[in-house]
Amino acid sequence: MIARIIKYRVRIILNLLIWAFLLNAAYNNSRNYTAPQGLEQAFNLHVIGYNLLFVIIVYINTLWLIPQFLLRKKYTLYIALFAAYLLLSSAVMSTYSYWLMEHFPHSEQWHFSFISLGLKSDSISWFSYYLFVAPSIFILAFVFSIGLFTQQFFALRKQQDFIQKKQIESELSLLKSQINPHFLFNVLNSIYALSLRKSDETPAIVLKLSDILRYVLYEAKQEKVPVQKEVEMIKDYIALEQVRIKMPEQISIDIQGDMNSHSIAPMLLIPFVENAIKHGMDTMIENGFIKILIVIEQGVLKFKCVNNYKERKEESKIGGIGLENVRKRLSLLYTKNSSLDIQQDKNVFDVSLTINLNA
Repeated sequence: MIARIIKYRVRIILNLLIWAFLLNAAYNNSRNYTAPQGLEQAFNLHVIGYNLLFVIIVYINTLWLIPQFLLRKKYTLYIALFAAYLLLSSAVMSTYSYWLMEHFPHSEQWHFSFISLGLKSDSISWFSYYLFVAPSIFILAFVFSIGLFTQQFFALRKQQDFIQKKQIESELSLLKSQINPHFLFNVLNSIYALSLRKSDETPAIVLKLSDILRYVLYEAKQEKVPVQKEVEMIKDYIALEQVRIKMPEQISIDIQGDMNSHSIAPMLLIPFVENAIKHGMDTMIENGFIKILIVIEQGVLKFKCVNNYKERKEESKIGGIGLENVRKRLSLLYTKNSSLDIQQDKNVFDVSLTINLNA
């Protein structure tokens, strides 16, 4: 019960404020009428009872009819029940109002309530009078129904946002899991090449691999990481690949700006570097190059990766699943706050990525 009150506290407070206003107005109006001697207490009780009936009419609709029928999409049944209920409520309130006018001489409807139902004349039948009163009851019920519909609307929006968030998290997790395998295979191949040569660099390279694995297994699970960590991971990966490549100087990386003050989604930049090596450097016996530029200016990250490649007959499109995953992740994570431009011309692959990290 307490949890339900806390959950609907805003709606409850608004309802209480409205009723406080209406009942205060009814109280002030009742003071303008002087009840006959001996009927003072009865008059006060009828003022309370008359307004209490309005409260009951409102909440039978909002707490029972709407939740049980309208919100469960039983529209025809709700309309039929509400129409019958509206007519019954109009009959009860109009009959009670008429009785009050007769029982308390010289009284008016506004002496009992701020809500006016209109007076019955001798020229109209009781049924016609009920139909005349019905719009007033309907408006009262409708006004208080707005609060319920508003609450349901925001509850539904919150539920939809939660489901959408979970779907996005699930999709992002799947996309990240698709990025790692090829990347790790390349790293292991580099270490294998070193072990065959019995290179003294092997321990240092294994240490870099350890750092990369730590990043992939732990840091990549976070929503965002400092840009510096992503950059260090790219540097370690390039260092590993340079061991395997005969001319390591063909890969260059230029870093500009403060990388520690901004965060980025993990494993977002590495697919471009991985793609450049796999489809570029690995296809060139010589004269291959990869140029990487990472700049942060006023919270905007600019990433550029340019490489040449030798076109293979079996490959009509460079990039494959890796770059497609990056596109999807960018659309999910940064929506309108990022732009990705990929140009492929004359055996040169040019990637330009811009992300507003402050958005």
